[in-house]
Amino acid sequence: MTNVVNTLRRIDWILFLSILTLAGLGLLAIWSVDVARDPGQLWNFKKQLIFVSVGVFLSLAMTLINYHALRSVSRLLYLLGGALLIGVLVFGSTIRGTKGWFTLGPITVQPVEFAKILLVIVLAKYISQRAHVVDAKVIFGAGVLTGGYVALTLMQPDFGSAFVILIIAIGMLLLTNVPRRYVVGGMVAAVLVALLGWQFFLKDYQKDRVRSFLNPMSDPFGRGYNIRQSVIAVGSGGIFGRGLGQGSQSQLRFLPEAQTDFVFAVLSEQLGFFVVLLIGACYGTLAFRLWVLMRTTSDGFAAFCVVGFFIIVGVQAVFNIGMNIGLLPVVGLPLPFVSLGGSAILSNFLLHGVVQSIRVRG
Repeated sequence: MTNVVNTLRRIDWILFLSILTLAGLGLLAIWSVDVARDPGQLWNFKKQLIFVSVGVFLSLAMTLINYHALRSVSRLLYLLGGALLIGVLVFGSTIRGTKGWFTLGPITVQPVEFAKILLVIVLAKYISQRAHVVDAKVIFGAGVLTGGYVALTLMQPDFGSAFVILIIAIGMLLLTNVPRRYVVGGMVAAVLVALLGWQFFLKDYQKDRVRSFLNPMSDPFGRGYNIRQSVIAVGSGGIFGRGLGQGSQSQLRFLPEAQTDFVFAVLSEQLGFFVVLLIGACYGTLAFRLWVLMRTTSDGFAAFCVVGFFIIVGVQAVFNIGMNIGLLPVVGLPLPFVSLGGSAILSNFLLHGVVQSIRVRG
């Protein structure tokens, strides 16, 4: 019991409170939409409240576990992630054109959210053991490990998550002393893959998303509708917002996917620029605390795990907010700790627990 108390005392409570604030804002947004659309049940709000509560418990439980144990079972974790991604292709349910969910009664589980965590742990071990000499062989090995997950995710197809998985590997590799020629070569390869993907792999609706991003008003009531309504919602909030539960865009169903992809627009419309600053402060605090931890830990494996968490949260936050204000295309990435979705909430809290375990023992 004494060890548990000592462990909890060493937690980075500033980081923890920042994450809880984000989760609390998400609950407010989901409740406000439910009040208008499901006043008798508040089903989504209740689900999210349960997921956040379970996530906090899992995070604290993960903090009590020595993170070194994850390094020793990284191979099994990688196989587990691959099995989940293969399983969902065979047994999964298709939602909004993506076969990426297991359906368990009233609950859906998206395994790619947990696969991101497992890949971070696997790459952290692989790269930390070879970071002193990063050559073509090391990069190729990391590419093979990452490519398996990317390919399985593209088969769903979930291009947003596949992009995040790819950025995880690139970001973690860039933390090493990788030679510049490999960076340039990788950028050239990425451009070629993007061109080939546009020509041969992207479906028409995915190309339309990019076109609507470049010119949303070209089809304001079709492909550009989501971005158009989101920008209207964000702009109408002003400084202090229209009041919790009072936003016309979110309350009257003009704003699609209000509790998931466009939850930032809901908060901006109802609580105004004040909540935008608060969200920015929370993510800024999170980034700063992770940077400090990465710089101070003496364990390479731990440092790469922290970087992986930073990439997952940072990339998804930037893309989600960017698409809400019309600066980036709609790619279906949740706002970390805020958007409705049990899989994303639980996976983010679990990875936060790994970070806290590193903080306590690093």
